[in-house]
Amino acid sequence: MRTLIWALMLIPSLVMAEVSLTTEAFKIVPVPQADGSVVEEWQAAEKIVPGDKVGYRISYSNNGSEAAENVVINNPVPTAAAYLANSATGMNTAIDYSVDGGKTFAAASQLAVNENGVSRPAKAGDYTHIRWQLTQPVEAGASGKVEFKVRIK
Repeated sequence: MRTLIWALMLIPSLVMAEVSLTTEAFKIVPVPQADGSVVEEWQAAEKIVPGDKVGYRISYSNNGSEAAENVVINNPVPTAAAYLANSATGMNTAIDYSVDGGKTFAAASQLAVNENGVSRPAKAGDYTHIRWQLTQPVEAGASGKVEFKVRIK
């Protein structure tokens, strides 16, 4: 009986998925192109002032020996900023939002807020948190990223 208990306790320690996250902030600067178009360039965020556009990149990496399944990344929208509509991206992810401090999440079209006693559809600036649910396992040694943009208030 002791051997069986020891074996059950040992197995979980041998098979692991270990996902780490790193968050970086970038100032988004419009850069005019020769053809007259403008491209957004993500630059080091040395000085940020109200009105600036900032991009957040959350990189994830599976440092474990097994695939990580059902990975969920929850990230708050900074309180001094307003989320920019449709800016959250992430390959192979389902993206939901929260307007209640990250307690509940739903698709943008399903969110509502109470304003002066009246319920209205939530706007992007009402979002307090973003949640990415990865739709595919993150294999051992694999990595990826999710991103979103805000405007500083």
